[in-house]
Amino acid sequence: MYNMNKRRMKTVKWFAICLLAVLVSAGFESCSSEDEYSSRLRELIIKDLTFEPNEEDGVMSRTSTFRNEDLTNYLAVSNASWCHVSIDATKSQMTVKVDENNSFDQRTATVTLTDVKAPEISRTFTVTQKQNNVIRVSEKEYFLKTDGGQFEIEFEHNVNDYEISCDADWVAFQLKSSTRGLSKNIIQVSVQENKSGHERKTMLYIESESTGAFEEITISQEYEIKEYFHMLKQDFTIDEKGGNISVSAQTNMTMFDIWEPDESWAKLGELEFFTELLAVTQHVSVEPFKAKAPSRSTTMYMHDETITITQYRNLYIKDYDFSILRQESKQLDVYTYDVDAVTWSSSDETVATVDANGLVKGVGVGTATITAKSSNGKYQDTVTVTIEKPEDLREHLSVDFQPYYDDNNEVATLSCTLNNDSKQKIQLIRCEIYSDLKLLSFLDYNDKSGVLEAGDSKKTSFDNLAGKGSKYGFTIVWYYTYNGENFTYRCEYTLD
Repeated sequence: MYNMNKRRMKTVKWFAICLLAVLVSAGFESCSSEDEYSSRLRELIIKDLTFEPNEEDGVMSRTSTFRNEDLTNYLAVSNASWCHVSIDATKSQMTVKVDENNSFDQRTATVTLTDVKAPEISRTFTVTQKQNNVIRVSEKEYFLKTDGGQFEIEFEHNVNDYEISCDADWVAFQLKSSTRGLSKNIIQVSVQENKSGHERKTMLYIESESTGAFEEITISQEYEIKEYFHMLKQDFTIDEKGGNISVSAQTNMTMFDIWEPDESWAKLGELEFFTELLAVTQHVSVEPFKAKAPSRSTTMYMHDETITITQYRNLYIKDYDFSILRQESKQLDVYTYDVDAVTWSSSDETVATVDANGLVKGVGVGTATITAKSSNGKYQDTVTVTIEKPEDLREHLSVDFQPYYDDNNEVATLSCTLNNDSKQKIQLIRCEIYSDLKLLSFLDYNDKSGVLEAGDSKKTSFDNLAGKGSKYGFTIVWYYTYNGENFTYRCEYTLD
């Protein structure tokens, strides 16, 4: 009986223990469900950051504060050794700090935020640090001899908006080549010969205004006294009126050769020295140019330099003095250079006239001067025209007769052909036939029918002459005119 009761008591005890365990387990599950964890990492406002390369240009760290946020379970990791991230959970702050960027390239890091209680939740943001802008030259000072010359400046940079400048007009430069990345460039510098009389120095600058990158180079040039001779101008022009030309040179020489021009129309004049200016001027006198030609040139020499002097005619009449007959005309031709317009005139319009185009016409016997003048009156040229009285052309005229006889062997018709062997065109007025001074017949010509050109012939026939002629024959008289003068030509036909 005792044993049975004892066995019952053990069974009850184990049941009570199991029941208590179930109750405790249920209590724990109920508590875990009530305190379940929820991450707020996704809700945080996080922005990408950008830093300057060094402290001179900007701060090297930035702190972000997340109000009322518990950052205890957050871990921040950067993938770059120069970017450092720390979290202060007590202040709900995250600080990003970067090292100075001594390189010449921009760099970027990625920061990853992870919730250690919820590892599947993470965020990233980017930290960018700008490049260290630089302009760097290989040498900062250059020395040149008096003669000047060329040299190259090599420099590196990682900026694009730089400018090169120099405050001296005796230094010229140009960018020769470049490469990418931290660019390597070469500046080709040319320095003129030093004629200043003293040593000189200047600065050449390479500067980026937007980034502040800057470099300066000193250029120095010595001055050595030596003889030099430099022409200021070697080609000279002068108009037809002539005058004085000043040929100047810069020199420190007091003895040098000067040769006379090789043409006599240019002659050496006074030689002037300007000691303070280290200059010399040779004056050359040039005679007026009257030849009918567009230009003429001559050369002279100073020291080892050649000087050319060219003289131009601005206006001249291409024709020389000439003669024409009264009533004849001649067209004159004029040459002009740097002249707007030409006016024409005659010294005696009772002898010869000239129109606006240079057409000369003989009016009366004598001589006249024809003048062509520029519109500004500065240049002019003249020719002399002689107007002559037309000569008698009888030596250049001839006739051919052709008689026609009747049954009684008397001249019934006589044809007379006038031959004009001169160089003049004549105008026939009338042709008459006489016998024993008695006018038998005549023929009048008009302006058209009476024209007899140089080298041509004109035939005239007289009929009904039978029984009218004397035993000696007939006389033919031709009346003609040319160049305003009247002439007659008489010829005889003699019977056999």
